[in-house]
Amino acid sequence: MPLYTGFLLTGVVTVLLGPLLPELSREWSLPVEDLAPLFVAQFLASAVGSLLSSYRQGLSLAIGYVLIAVGLSSLAIASWPLALAPVAAIGLGLGLAIPATNLRVAHSQPTRRGAALSSLNLVWGAGAVACPLAFAVRPRGTSSDAVLWALAAAAGLVLVLLLRAPGGGERRADAAEPAASSQPAAGAGPTLALAVVAAILFLYVGIENAVGGWLVSLADQFQPARSATSLWIGSGFWAALLGGRVVAPLLLRRMSERVLYGIGLAVAGAGLLGLLASGSQPGVAVSAVAVGAGLAPLFPLTVSFLAELTASTQSRSTGWVFALAGTGGAVLPWLTARLAGGAEQFAAGFIAPIAGLTLLALLFGFLNRLAAPAAPHRARP
Repeated sequence: MPLYTGFLLTGVVTVLLGPLLPELSREWSLPVEDLAPLFVAQFLASAVGSLLSSYRQGLSLAIGYVLIAVGLSSLAIASWPLALAPVAAIGLGLGLAIPATNLRVAHSQPTRRGAALSSLNLVWGAGAVACPLAFAVRPRGTSSDAVLWALAAAAGLVLVLLLRAPGGGERRADAAEPAASSQPAAGAGPTLALAVVAAILFLYVGIENAVGGWLVSLADQFQPARSATSLWIGSGFWAALLGGRVVAPLLLRRMSERVLYGIGLAVAGAGLLGLLASGSQPGVAVSAVAVGAGLAPLFPLTVSFLAELTASTQSRSTGWVFALAGTGGAVLPWLTARLAGGAEQFAAGFIAPIAGLTLLALLFGFLNRLAAPAAPHRARP
């Protein structure tokens, strides 16, 4: 229960910058695209945390939630550019907590990794949906600082729950890691496949955070006076992603993981093209739902492929993979802001996630070709 409660909170905090940036832009009297370095700070720090999370996972979880609590409370009182430091602390905490939880679930259910990870990430998705809603439904006159303080308190509560929970499972998992690291190193084929999966995660995390991070700002440019509507659109994107992860385990009973992955790519691509072409808030809303639904199965299925590749070594060989994924979350949102060229042309910035999805599809095809020679052997009785 503490792990799932914490994963719900990480969903809220990961997407926090999306609904927060328009408010910070007004508070600090800065163009919203000038705040793109906040994404860089969060996700580069997250990459460092992901790299460290493969060591002593139980300790990483505890430190992660301490950093999240401290970062959120510090952000509530920070100004630009000092806000970069608490955002980096938040990112570091997320990087420590999220990979450890994902991989622990993946390795605990080797026969149904895709479905198990989709179910786990439903909890994260629920948090992501709740984040814009927390800003939209807060009492009139309440500042964004109140939301940040509430989230900091929630992180402290998760930390207490983790420390009070029976620690045997955590200690056994940490104690088992040295034995797992003594497994033979992967060969050239698996190593190449692992590198491809790492590149796919880099692109996926970048695409998801470019869309989720800038969607509220994109919708806000059409009708700035209806900022609450923009927040609801941002929540709709995450709700579609959540709904897709509800449906994914059911679809996996009727189709393979790779077929579902291809369908997700196609739906997400159509939605991204819609965002690029949309000229109104309703158009953005429909396109955002399509992107969320298409992206929904991609992350858990990619982690499933990763767990399959590293089944013998557990998490020791995957820290750098999640670190690279965090770097994608820094690069693509920043690039989206650079390509936007100003608030009046914000849709143009979504060329970046479109290009990223195209490259991701090519890498997915290459990954299938790498896996193809092994298929006949798995099919034999």
